[in-house]
Amino acid sequence: MNLYLNKKIIAVWVVPFNACLKPISSEEIKWKKELSSNRAIQYEHSRGYVREALSHILEIPALKIPLKSPPGSPPELPAEMGNVSFSHCRDVLLIGWSLQNIGVDIGRSDRIFEAKKILDEFYSNNEKKSFKDLNYNKVNSEVLKLWVRKEAAIKWQKGSIFNDLSKWNFNFDTNILENKKDGYNLKSFFINYEDWYISVAYSNNNSDILKPIICKY
Repeated sequence: MNLYLNKKIIAVWVVPFNACLKPISSEEIKWKKELSSNRAIQYEHSRGYVREALSHILEIPALKIPLKSPPGSPPELPAEMGNVSFSHCRDVLLIGWSLQNIGVDIGRSDRIFEAKKILDEFYSNNEKKSFKDLNYNKVNSEVLKLWVRKEAAIKWQKGSIFNDLSKWNFNFDTNILENKKDGYNLKSFFINYEDWYISVAYSNNNSDILKPIICKY
């Protein structure tokens, strides 16, 4: 087994959408055929590169990795092979892997969205206080950063944006995400990487995990 499996690390890959497609399993091909053309390409791209990335970590041929990842469901690996999470925006795919449970999310830093509405409807009073003295453009940027952090946490819990976004509260002093309703307490790693905001969420109990290593295809 690769030495990665003996260390408490988080490996992260950023893959552009214009990268050549990689092979996917026969089961994934069947699922792909049930999708619209745009979603089918996105599905094939993501699962192919997830397999490609994991093959380097696990030292197993990509198509022999027992990845279970139907459309719209969190990806699953056998427990001894660790945990994988992935996310995408319009031009790149983000893949994260660790022996520990993790969640990852990515968003373009120039994304246009209804920041004020999201802030008012889904963020806590403490979070709103942190934004109250910021100008319009800065609010947009900070709300998006926090969204990326929270979506990574939701992927960690294998939840949904609709049900779980408002449950998470971020402590700006400690970089801790807390979900008191469900009893979750996570560390939140964040980086402004080139044109994207990237976040990785993992259990606060794993204090010896190293900072994620980001690789670009």
